[in-house]
Amino acid sequence: MNDWEKPAKEAGGCGNTCEDAKERLWEYLDAELADIDARTVREHLSACSGCLEEYDVDVVVKHLVKRGCQEVAPDTLRARIHDQLAVWRV
Repeated sequence: MNDWEKPAKEAGGCGNTCEDAKERLWEYLDAELADIDARTVREHLSACSGCLEEYDVDVVVKHLVKRGCQEVAPDTLRARIHDQLAVWRV
């Protein structure tokens, strides 16, 4: 049995709290949580190596996506998209 197949407690997690934290990781990364919720996730990450690893992976993914999205669409493409959207609205 590998770490992904083990129950959360056995794999370095801490039970249902892990599921709650993992569900909120992207909101936490994007600073979209209320202060109390962000503090709860932060405290959980400081105590749970399994969720901290998941957080670290999410941070890397977020940075890769950001780095890959630096290109700006040409003005002609933007104009074509705008025109199509205007047609669809009518």
